[in-house]
Amino acid sequence: MLRIALALCLFVLASPVSASAVDSPAPFRKGVSLQLFTFPATAANGYADDPFPGRAGAEDYFSIARLRASGFDHVRLPVDVGPFLDDPDERNWRAFRIYFRRFVENLKRNGLNVIVTLVAPSLNGQIPEDQLDDTNGPRFARYLAVATRFASELESWRIENLALEPMNEPQRACRKTESADWLEYQDILIARMRAKAPRLWLGITGGCWSKIEGLAGIGENRLRDKQTFVSVHFYDPFLFTHQGADWTLDIMPFIGGLPYPAQAGHLEDALARARARAASNKDGAAATGLLSRAEDAIRNYFNSNAGADTIQAELKVLKDWGFDRKVAPGRIVFTEFGAMKTPGGAASRARWLHDVSHAVASDGWGWTLWVLRQGPFGLDEAGRYDPALFEALGARAP
Repeated sequence: MLRIALALCLFVLASPVSASAVDSPAPFRKGVSLQLFTFPATAANGYADDPFPGRAGAEDYFSIARLRASGFDHVRLPVDVGPFLDDPDERNWRAFRIYFRRFVENLKRNGLNVIVTLVAPSLNGQIPEDQLDDTNGPRFARYLAVATRFASELESWRIENLALEPMNEPQRACRKTESADWLEYQDILIARMRAKAPRLWLGITGGCWSKIEGLAGIGENRLRDKQTFVSVHFYDPFLFTHQGADWTLDIMPFIGGLPYPAQAGHLEDALARARARAASNKDGAAATGLLSRAEDAIRNYFNSNAGADTIQAELKVLKDWGFDRKVAPGRIVFTEFGAMKTPGGAASRARWLHDVSHAVASDGWGWTLWVLRQGPFGLDEAGRYDPALFEALGARAP
């Protein structure tokens, strides 16, 4: 028996081991994002003395003590770093690090792991790429210093299952060829952050606003650090999830009432709604061609037969990418997905949330909803949580 046991041990040791058997899964399986530290308060000369006043009462507002029992294991906290980029005496940083730590520690006491996501400043219409002026550029150097400071700070807390993402949705293009690409910036950020935070989970992502397509340039060499996870955002079909959002595509104000799946509604009804919206538009949308383009987009949506099968087809691209690069499913987290509230669209929204969350989980990936409450993506209506939306996610309203 001893010889047989020894032989079996030698066989196991000599056998190739799959990535999923070696990699520890990221401890972020099912979570929600909270908007507490985005859109800092402003004053006449820039940021207000207290840039994040909305944190007051957040524990009760977000039902922190009940989130774990509702079925969630983590919370994602996006943080707009604008107040810390121009903070010569570090007054903003000194105050922030105290109340932010208290909030994170409270989340942990309530059984929730935490992903901290750095968000490039949006003040005066800035976008993330404004901080990516060159790998040796002054704006990137300033951003790098703040990201490194965050990594060092979070590491010093010695909190288990805490993660940091260096930049939210960093780049519009999937890959840049005429100037430094996001992946080059990310390599620098991750190296500097890892030097300060050897135990911290770090998130890596690609271009295309962190969509699946943006991961194509990330090879095995960028995935060797097993204390990293791959961060993906998913909002497809975009015409459905962002219908009516005037800050996205110029045709979106004329898109409304799209059903999910597409077969749950009728093309002519959707076209009629678009024409009615265009007719009431004071800018002459029909004359400028916006209506025509909106109609084409609506036809494409219905012709694609958008539904569970089309979502599965998109997710297969990620599955193949992970297989080719030997990335264990547990190291992939959909750190954002969600669909906007629309009048009369709650049932379609619930079906989309169900299909995406269950498809993601069935492939062994984690997910983080955008967002728990507040604004057009929240799971609340008129100040009350919608139990049907939580049920669609396989959770319970807190």
